Amino acid sequence: MKLAAIDIGSNAVRLQIVKVNESGSAERFKKLEFVRIPIRLGDDAFKEQWISKEKRKLFMLAMTSFDALLRAFEVDHYMACATSAMREAKNGKKIIKKVSDELGLNIHIISGKNESELILASILHLFEPNKNYLTIDVGGGSTEMTIISNQKIINSVSFDIGTVRLMDGAVSEKTWQTIEHWVQHKTAGLTDLEAVVTSGTINKILGLLHPDQLLKSITRKELKDFHRKVSKMSLQERVEKYKLNMDRADIIDVSADIYLRILNWANINTILSPDNSGLKDGMLQVLFKKFYTK
Repeated sequence: MKLAAIDIGSNAVRLQIVKVNESGSAERFKKLEFVRIPIRLGDDAFKEQWISKEKRKLFMLAMTSFDALLRAFEVDHYMACATSAMREAKNGKKIIKKVSDELGLNIHIISGKNESELILASILHLFEPNKNYLTIDVGGGSTEMTIISNQKIINSVSFDIGTVRLMDGAVSEKTWQTIEHWVQHKTAGLTDLEAVVTSGTINKILGLLHPDQLLKSITRKELKDFHRKVSKMSLQERVEKYKLNMDRADIIDVSADIYLRILNWANINTILSPDNSGLKDGMLQVLFKKFYTK
């Protein structure tokens, strides 16, 4: 069986196609294809609450390509979800309908709560008994967090803070105060709290710092030192030194800053970055549970 996930984010759109491994395999999925296109829909959505003609054209080209790949790989089941940018753009629903009408590709504009639930689906198996975790996913337009204690979900939330939104000057001081209060209030009294991070940029940072670790882990101090170092570099220096795409290079310091604020408020020192985690991976897990039978 072949499954696919389409993640329509505020910074990039992604397609991942996998094949379900036979019973007995250590890995549930074998990756067949992964495509990432940095359209940055959030630049329009967060500034103008409208996705421009130019961005719409690029988006349709990307979806046409994704649709062709779904058919070429003979995918059995897929899930496509659009997040913060499409939620906020006044023409978001119209764009999604156009894709459906012209390509037959069904895309769901999901809420922050739904986004958080799908992200969690990709990492629930990692949580150990009698331990406390704060999951953090900083995207282009929103940040999702969940508190896990003794393998139970205690609290979950989504805030309109993200890398693209922050770069566009679309985050108010009140929003920062709200997220600070939530983190400090909800994590108070939780001992030995660890952070589990799932977004692409922070995973990239941990990969750069510890490329040989399977379950990548860094300390808050390591992230702070990296942030201080990369913030002083030009975009070209970041691209050359870390072999980054330009759309990753210009937000890597912003992403690190958001994570550091949250880690400081929660007084967390250990950061875990599991492979195969995040929205697209959560969609694949949901599809697997729905359609796969032994």
